[in-house]
Amino acid sequence: MSDLAALAWEWNTKRQAINPHKTESSAIEYLTPKGERRALAYGDLVDTVYRTPLRPREGGAREAFDRNGRANYLRRRVQTLPAFIRKRFSQHLENLERSKPKDIVRWLFGTFERHVLRRVDAVNAQYLPQSTLPALLLPLRDEFHLLPWADKKRLKRLAYKLANLMKSEFMREFDFQYEQTSDLEFSSIYAYGAIASKAATLNIAIPGWARYCDEELDADEALRAAGRLHSEKWWLNKIRRIHDCWREHLMIATGYVSKVASPYCSDPCFREWVAQKKANFEFLQAMELEDQDTGERSSLLDKVMGSVSNPKIARHELMVRMRGFEDMANEMGLVGMFYTLTAPSRYHSTHVESGRRNDKYQHASPRQTQKYLCKVWARVRAKWSREGIRTFGFRVAEPHHDGTPHWHLLLFLRPEEVEYATAIFRKHAMRENGQEPGAQEHRFTVKPIDEQFGSATGYIAKYISKNIDGYGMDGELDLESGQPVREMAKRVRAWASRWNIRQFQQIGGAPVTTWRELRRLGNRELVLHPELEAARAAADAPDWPGYTNAQGGPFVARDCLRVRLNYEFTENGNDYGDTVAKITGVYCPYAGSESVIFTRTTDYKIVPKRKPSPVEILTLEGRAAAPRSSVNNCTGRSGTDEKPPLKVAVPAGTTPSKPTMHAGIDHPDSQMTELPLNIEDLRRYSRQQRQEITSRLKNFGRESSDHAFERTARGLRTSVDDETALAWGPKVVAAKDMSLTPEEAEQRWREQLRAEAERRANNYAAAVEEYQKKKAGAALQQAQQKEASQINSIPEELISNIGAQLRSCRIFVSDDVVRSIAAGASIRHGGGMLAADGGRLREVRAWRAGEKDKSTSEYVAVCDLVTRWKKAVKRKNER
Repeated sequence: MSDLAALAWEWNTKRQAINPHKTESSAIEYLTPKGERRALAYGDLVDTVYRTPLRPREGGAREAFDRNGRANYLRRRVQTLPAFIRKRFSQHLENLERSKPKDIVRWLFGTFERHVLRRVDAVNAQYLPQSTLPALLLPLRDEFHLLPWADKKRLKRLAYKLANLMKSEFMREFDFQYEQTSDLEFSSIYAYGAIASKAATLNIAIPGWARYCDEELDADEALRAAGRLHSEKWWLNKIRRIHDCWREHLMIATGYVSKVASPYCSDPCFREWVAQKKANFEFLQAMELEDQDTGERSSLLDKVMGSVSNPKIARHELMVRMRGFEDMANEMGLVGMFYTLTAPSRYHSTHVESGRRNDKYQHASPRQTQKYLCKVWARVRAKWSREGIRTFGFRVAEPHHDGTPHWHLLLFLRPEEVEYATAIFRKHAMRENGQEPGAQEHRFTVKPIDEQFGSATGYIAKYISKNIDGYGMDGELDLESGQPVREMAKRVRAWASRWNIRQFQQIGGAPVTTWRELRRLGNRELVLHPELEAARAAADAPDWPGYTNAQGGPFVARDCLRVRLNYEFTENGNDYGDTVAKITGVYCPYAGSESVIFTRTTDYKIVPKRKPSPVEILTLEGRAAAPRSSVNNCTGRSGTDEKPPLKVAVPAGTTPSKPTMHAGIDHPDSQMTELPLNIEDLRRYSRQQRQEITSRLKNFGRESSDHAFERTARGLRTSVDDETALAWGPKVVAAKDMSLTPEEAEQRWREQLRAEAERRANNYAAAVEEYQKKKAGAALQQAQQKEASQINSIPEELISNIGAQLRSCRIFVSDDVVRSIAAGASIRHGGGMLAADGGRLREVRAWRAGEKDKSTSEYVAVCDLVTRWKKAVKRKNER
């Protein structure tokens, strides 16, 4: 078939194109700033926009092109690093550009890309959220990727957004499921699963998520877990923790934490720790502890410094416990062994001895290394338990110069079990990468305690001191960092705080918390159970071996302890509805609940410290007035010019109090306390004096506001009619330029005082009259409203109750609107409808079609059952 035959029909003939512009005329016309018209051809436009040279197809030119492109990409990556780790590499790059430009590419490919960038990307992958975020969290993706750059305000803003998103999503899912199933428990669990599955993509541990996946989570646990996901405070703590660890981990991976840079922790981490300690100290200084029963106050700082929070007291307690264990081991004929456990080389970012970069590093954080050491010890302890090997002692965790933790253990074993126990320990310590070079020498070391070179306590005392405050090590240098031990002790504590690592742990023996609670009893004479008395006397001594023996010995199991802690459980004890356990005392399980001895009998509350008066109160009576200049020109007051004492009128129907007696004056009632002049005087009184004043004031009848207003007006009128009220004041002397005698000037002055007093009295009288009119009108309106409410059969108490509830919800309406709501009307508030139901305001919602005008009791039941997880939000709004 020919082409003409193919175009025989009308519907497939050739037609004019829709775009009228031709290819030949595809130029862009534009006006210059000077008003000139110019045209830009298509070819010129392509050359202007796409200036990147084309990639060669093959050969050395192609490889050179790719190499230059990769080098430019690495330059951009250097500049996109966080500022706290970018400085060193950007400066090194600038130095190479000035001195050795040819070495730039080699450094970018050989050092930066191979070692630095690989570590940075690997560390970021541990903290970044999953790549496939749900649609609900997609708007927050960039904020999570920029978390290392974030400051405190951005962290708070992100926590606020997450809490609101989780709250709204939970409500939406709950309402949808309850409308479909009418099952409260299923709807709660389903709504929790919906928000927890989304929150789990953020690479954050979600409360209750594991039990939900195992289908073991009930409705109450789901609501408590959802309450945490709704809390801005909970999200802020999680995000702040990730932010701090992420930054410190990046600095460890890039070599900022080592013996050649900053040992044990980075400089920013140490500065933040010091600033936090300073802020904590200032807070403790500004607060006090107030006894809720007596009102007595004590210094919060003194309480803290007298506890184990004080490094000095913590060190003393550790030494007492360690020395007690050593004495018990000597009596029992046990052998002391000093073990050192170190992590494999893949956990170290730098070499321990040289401080150079470790190419075997697998991007582990100190927290992950601590978990590895705990896992090794758990395996050893489990194997020893199966073999019947028992031990007790202490474990100390301290960092290498690059922040990687290692353990020192001082354990006491039976002589016949030492060799077998050490072999088991070595086997599990060498289980991971045990064949790598240096593992046999450094991974696990054993050192028997030799009394000729020192006691067991002396062996570990050094490690206790260098990890707390460096006491007794003045002038000594740290072996790894080469710097003073006392300075390095602070950095070690900052390291432990940043990574949440427990530095000291007791192995075996009796619990130390019970020891501390028994020491609260002191040497008080109490009739105690024999088991309790023996433990109390030993703890008060202090005698750690005696306390341990009173508890059952150093090998005692937790189920066989003779003295235990007594707890008080409080339901809904926190903002999330958890059951909170609080230590209240100790008891002996062999004597039952009757042997409970309460060691914490005082309920304290942390309150701000009272501020002292900024100025001292001075009595200036009888002195000349303060001068306006260097010379006092004021005339002194004579004895006849003193103002007479004012007589305070006592309200009708009240009993006047006894006259106030000052100190040093005899009076019939010696228990009478002088009323204070101001609040500062009242605070100086004792508790008994304040109680006496309170009971005395309660005897007076309370004066209404109406009586007080009228009494003030009458008192003003009385003072006008009383001539003695105008007889006081300075002596008036006629001025030189006035033609008045002194008597006439004084009379004129008295007339002005009287006119001014009459003016004030008339004003008060007019105010009283206006006040009485308004009061009468209000009483009449109230009577009419009461009569109308009685006609409508609506109790007045119900109307006042509804009005109070409306005002608590920040809804201010007239009394007529309140009555209509009490009669059954509804009011719109916050996107919903409120109506009265049984004397209480309830939110009215339409759950199904055709019920929009009906008050649903189903929503009321839902509100009552989900109150627990809403408590945190309500309390926060009330504050």
